[in-house]
Amino acid sequence: MIEPELAPCTAITPGRGDLIGTLVRPSQHENRRRISAVLLASAVLLLASSALAQRVQLGAEGVVQSENLGRAFETFSIFGGTPGIAAARYYSEFRLNSFQLPIAHTFEPIEVGQFASVAPYAEVTLGYLTGDQTFPLVPSPTTPTSVKLSFDSWSALSGGGLELRFGDGFRLRPIVLAGYAHVGGDATFTGPNSAFFRTAVHGILSDAALNTALLGGALELVYDTTFPGDLTLTARARYNEVAAIVTSATDPSLKQNGSFGVATASVTLDGPTDWRIATHAVRWLGYVRGTGLPSTNRDILGFNAFAEIGGGLQLIAPDVIRGVQGGTVRASAIVGPGVTGWLVGAALNF
Repeated sequence: MIEPELAPCTAITPGRGDLIGTLVRPSQHENRRRISAVLLASAVLLLASSALAQRVQLGAEGVVQSENLGRAFETFSIFGGTPGIAAARYYSEFRLNSFQLPIAHTFEPIEVGQFASVAPYAEVTLGYLTGDQTFPLVPSPTTPTSVKLSFDSWSALSGGGLELRFGDGFRLRPIVLAGYAHVGGDATFTGPNSAFFRTAVHGILSDAALNTALLGGALELVYDTTFPGDLTLTARARYNEVAAIVTSATDPSLKQNGSFGVATASVTLDGPTDWRIATHAVRWLGYVRGTGLPSTNRDILGFNAFAEIGGGLQLIAPDVIRGVQGGTVRASAIVGPGVTGWLVGAALNF
């Protein structure tokens, strides 16, 4: 659970004055400077609790200590740009809105040589994610009453590998992954001395940015089979392991390399309809999918696993645009420990 908190401001400047009254009245400039120093010296902002807290401690010179913020930033890029994670609207500790453009293609199998009957495989996933939430802070006459944290992430993750076909509908894909991600963050305080606190966390929470190179691999198993009535069942299971290597950041405290695991599994059943668009067939589909982030502490996003159930329509049109097999429109509901969500979207099938 993410619980931002500002410790109450109780520090006193000895022999001069405190935030409530003064024994010897200093000049206005000196008073503002001392108030700023006292505020910053006594403030601690906690962005999470439990085992993996994201902690920022402020001192008179600004931020003096921060913990685990780099991994928190990287989590947004991994969640928004890894294949198989639903591009949807999520409601949890953060409100997340994820968009993805996944493109995957299996080429014709190699005909001769050591890799005969093995098919080259390539994919690229473009992701964009936004997240925000407003958190109340510990009440105090001289500190902000709330803070709105917002993040946005852009990512591109490409993959290349081989598709091994074992017969009976089974296909195995070992994949090498490489990509790039950018995450930006901002903090907007509301209440007394908001400007002081926003300036103090500049580059860490407000006007913050983190750029990472993504390197890793995935293993995907696909199974296809057909049933009477022109029904097709497709089952998929995939595990991704991606390392985020920081290339630049607005503050050294964000430079924290990390590794992330993402597991997805789905079952899709589709069948014929009597509908057609021009001469192209339209099929119905229903699916269930599970997603887990086993190496991600659930306190960062508010969750680390969820299930999705949905359905839609698929247009089969392989001869309209070269390389495109058709398109799909779908809708689904998302539910899991600490999260709900929904998806309404359209995609091209490659």
